[in-house]
Amino acid sequence: MAIVTDIKLLAVNPDAHIQVLQLADSAHLIWVVDDFVADFDTLVDYSNNQAYFNKPGRDGTLFPGMRDEMPDSYYTTLSAMIEQLALQPQGQCFKRHQIAKCWLSKVTLTPQQLTPKQKMPHFDSLVDHSMAAVHYLNDDNLGGTNFYRYKHTDKLAFGFDDKEMILDMVERVESSAEQRSGYINDSDDLFEKVFSIAAKPNRLVIYSGNILHSANITAQVEFDKSALNNRTSINSFFSVR
Repeated sequence: MAIVTDIKLLAVNPDAHIQVLQLADSAHLIWVVDDFVADFDTLVDYSNNQAYFNKPGRDGTLFPGMRDEMPDSYYTTLSAMIEQLALQPQGQCFKRHQIAKCWLSKVTLTPQQLTPKQKMPHFDSLVDHSMAAVHYLNDDNLGGTNFYRYKHTDKLAFGFDDKEMILDMVERVESSAEQRSGYINDSDDLFEKVFSIAAKPNRLVIYSGNILHSANITAQVEFDKSALNNRTSINSFFSVR
């Protein structure tokens, strides 16, 4: 196999491994693709030496760190993988898709810098056909992704009809902000951790964007974007029909 040395030539790894997991007591599926891209080292080099990162919050989200939009080649590569998922036995939902954004993301806010809303699990959208993807550039020592249930409901995912429940959830988080020391990594008085995905270099994880989830920020994470142990991932958002 030819070695790709330019991120403009990024491509899906023909040896990528796809598995489908199901959240317990629900119909929600999580898609895990290991060895996603063909030349992972070039992608890591790009994230460390070429990307330009904006200050936290400039992307218009509550992501606790710095982001840069990925080049067009990454959009093309992710789209090619989604097309492969559509051919899988449970992949009918991927038949049509449209990618909104692909963000190269580095966690740079310390636990002390977080707002109350950054100390809780979140959802990316309230639309049923919105999907989220995280492509890990780090190993599991810097944390994967946890999925949660708000303890005042049986639901794992929220919709537009859950406005009152969402407002109640946020109000309870803000009222207990002083008891929340930083990033949420496990169950607490308001949220139950129901599932975890370990990080692995070049692992892509895809799930419904309306499921409560949060990055698992471990004690090994360094919050300097240039540090060896900075948690780095590519977070993408797309719709399916």
